[in-house]
Amino acid sequence: MGFGPLVWWFPRRSVTRAAGCWARSRLSRPAIALYIKRYGVDPAEAEKPIAEYQSLAEFFGRRLKVGSRPIDHTEGGIVSPCDGLLSAQGAIDGNTCMLVKGVPYSVPMLLAANASIATPFHGGWFMTLYLSPRDYHRVHVPMAGEIVGWTHVPGTLYPVNPWGVKAIPTVFVRNERVITYIRTDAGTYAVVMVGAFVVGGISLAHIPQLISNRRPIRMWSQKLNPPISVSPGDELGQFNFGSTVILLFPPQVIQDHRPLATGSILKMGQLLARQKGDSHGNPVAF
Repeated sequence: MGFGPLVWWFPRRSVTRAAGCWARSRLSRPAIALYIKRYGVDPAEAEKPIAEYQSLAEFFGRRLKVGSRPIDHTEGGIVSPCDGLLSAQGAIDGNTCMLVKGVPYSVPMLLAANASIATPFHGGWFMTLYLSPRDYHRVHVPMAGEIVGWTHVPGTLYPVNPWGVKAIPTVFVRNERVITYIRTDAGTYAVVMVGAFVVGGISLAHIPQLISNRRPIRMWSQKLNPPISVSPGDELGQFNFGSTVILLFPPQVIQDHRPLATGSILKMGQLLARQKGDSHGNPVAF
């Protein structure tokens, strides 16, 4: 039996938790050098010397040296929230977007939301960014605004590597995810952080009580009052292992949505798109 059939019944969450416990322990320290070599990680970018990291998980979630990821300050620019591959982008057609080639995804299902939240994205633009194991795994704010709320959606933990997104139908709405809503003058956009196999947790920088893949497993949504003001490049959250970030923009936010071709390799802070500066749309009713 090949790996493909096995993935359907394999105890993904239990294995992920066990892997996370090991990765957070000092027993995993020898694996740091192996990890660097296997995935071609540049240790010179890390905030501190490799010998100072106490576990593989600590190294994986490392911060970078100041200046390693300069933020593009082009007027009206929207920057990449993370390192990764721009694996897909396109129009949000009604209730659907093509997060994977040939596979339509329901926006309400992706957001686990009702029409009042999903409808403002109709006619907008989405971008899917895949983070490989070699990438820097903190996620940052792509566009200035205010965090007005977030939702944690429990789910399974299938792989989201290129094999996984092709082999597992609608993997992004099956997997656990954390959605952050950021309000701007032009409208509210969403940053969707999708969990994956061996991703032992997703955390948000401004919401310390939220760490995904922990018990009890339940949907959890919160509106922030007052909202939290953020600027491009501010830290938003982090993954414990490789995964995917999906950006959803309402139509009145994006003006030039294709300065980068699908398949581009990105660094956090790189110019991703440009926003409209003179249009005010209806905010998401979060």
